[in-house]
Amino acid sequence: MSTRTADEIRAERLAKAGQVLTALLAVTAYAVAWLIKRSWRRLLPAYWVAAELAVAWVAGPLGLSWQTVGILALAITATAACWQARSRTVRAWRAAIAVVLGGAAVATVAGGGPAAMAAHPTLTIAVPTVLGAVLGWPWWHHLRHLAPPPPPEPVVIDEPVDVVDPLTAHWEQRWQNEVVGQGVCAGTTLVKAVEPRPGITEALVRLAPGTKPGPLFKSGVDVEVALDLNEGAIGWRSTGKRAWLRVVLVENSYIATGVPWTGPTYDNGRFEIARFADGSPGQWVVSRPKYGVLGGLVVGSTGAGKSRALGALIANLLEGGVQVAVGDPQNGQSLPAWKDIVDYHPGVEKTTLLVRRVHAEIMRRSQLLANAGVEAFDVDDPRVKALGLSPFVVIVDECQLVLIPNTPIVALAEQSGETMRKTGVGLVFATQLPQMKSLGGSVRLRDALVAGNALILRLSNRGSGTTILPDDFVGDPFALQPEIDGQSTAGMGYLRHSNRVGMLCRVPNLDETAAAAAAPRVPVRWNVPEVDPKSPIVLPGHRAPANTTTTAGGGSAVDRLRAAFGGGGGRKATTAVVEQVAPLTPVEWVLACLRRGPASAQALLDRPDCPVNQSQLYALLGRLKDAGRITPPAQRGGPFTIAS
Repeated sequence: MSTRTADEIRAERLAKAGQVLTALLAVTAYAVAWLIKRSWRRLLPAYWVAAELAVAWVAGPLGLSWQTVGILALAITATAACWQARSRTVRAWRAAIAVVLGGAAVATVAGGGPAAMAAHPTLTIAVPTVLGAVLGWPWWHHLRHLAPPPPPEPVVIDEPVDVVDPLTAHWEQRWQNEVVGQGVCAGTTLVKAVEPRPGITEALVRLAPGTKPGPLFKSGVDVEVALDLNEGAIGWRSTGKRAWLRVVLVENSYIATGVPWTGPTYDNGRFEIARFADGSPGQWVVSRPKYGVLGGLVVGSTGAGKSRALGALIANLLEGGVQVAVGDPQNGQSLPAWKDIVDYHPGVEKTTLLVRRVHAEIMRRSQLLANAGVEAFDVDDPRVKALGLSPFVVIVDECQLVLIPNTPIVALAEQSGETMRKTGVGLVFATQLPQMKSLGGSVRLRDALVAGNALILRLSNRGSGTTILPDDFVGDPFALQPEIDGQSTAGMGYLRHSNRVGMLCRVPNLDETAAAAAAPRVPVRWNVPEVDPKSPIVLPGHRAPANTTTTAGGGSAVDRLRAAFGGGGGRKATTAVVEQVAPLTPVEWVLACLRRGPASAQALLDRPDCPVNQSQLYALLGRLKDAGRITPPAQRGGPFTIAS
């Protein structure tokens, strides 16, 4: 058994105590270093107080005069004021601290240095410490609360490079094999696909150099066949770049069972008139800021939902505070639920007078706005408000009963359509017949209407003559059946101006009576008086002849024929005057055509001014033949002639 002396035990204990003390000093040093590293900016005034006391204490032993300490304090002050900081405020506080504590150090040295500090510790030590704390608090507050926090370090997420989106891979393969591989949409590559809603895929398609986007818009039917999709399930969207297009593929139609009416959606000059097959809204644009008010064209066969679309149009217009006038040549059978809600004009004669009054209103507004220096109607323009003008939309249903070819009302409607936008008036014409003669044979009028909006619903017969559909229209409304799998297709059609080119849309199932009862009343404020039905139609810039006495029902049949076919009894017209004459009856029109020369039934139908459809014309020719007024052709399809 070993024994240790008292000195050995004492030495061991001292060694252990030294180790503990060394560890404590290391921890303390680390804590002080961490504290200084994390908060040296906020504790800087405390350092400056310690420096001021140290200078005052060592100035005596070092033999420093108060002048030398003053020069040193000025140098420190200049450095504090010019050293880079987060703001000018920080520099100012830093300079103030240097001035105050430097002045305290100079005063202490001038008063005797360490001896003065020992004799007056409260004055020479406590006062600088308090001044440093007072001056340091705003510094700390500024750095803690006012200074912007340092920007967060960017978070880098390592993404795998070779991750393939399963949806994109699926549609890329199908597009390449089933579409491009079958000769459809050649020169395209599907590069990205997303699914915004269940059953709906929106894909980004890349076009190869030399591929034209125009023909792709019309290839929707072929894509539907290639991918085995329903009718109208393909819609194209422009991206603003010629090399890229977006295509929407609908596998689960959101309009197959109908679209419920949830109330008006008018907002900032536009509203939802229909819902696309992919569930997105199809909008009707009433107005654009500083652009004016737009019109439109609505075409649809009987039972296609045309009245429903016009009801939704009226309900939204009234919700937006737009004045609405309706012309109904069918004596109240069109839009009957809105008779007491809007400015309603039943009958052919009253609708014709409405068209004439709207023309006068447009010309009057044009004059008022021009005098006020307004280039285009804007409802928010103070000058427009000062004139008391508000948006005004006129809807004429069954317009083919009013716009008879070769009658002066067509020329009036043409001029109205070409002038209306800048005056805040919009014309909306609706018809069942998809031929140009529904608009009086006027291509100018059609172009003016479809420049705003065009809703083309199901059509049952292409008819003969020039089609009313625009040249760039995409879709096949003639292929729609009244029912698909027992479900009615009422309200289905196409919107010309949309971000779903070629895709079917559907008008909401509107209860017109309930919608009319809930709609606000917006009175129409005319700026022109009612039109005298006996007054002639004179286009602006022309004058009416003094001896014009022809009225809506006056004149002989010969006079009406001359007016319709340009005859004037050998007299040359000296002024470009358009008189209002009674339109020819279908019988008078057929006889007048045959007097000018033999013509077949097809030739009569192909005339843009033909006032009847195919079945009506054949029935009319049969009655004239039975009455002995015309001679039938010797063979089928030959020309008819006037009976001798």
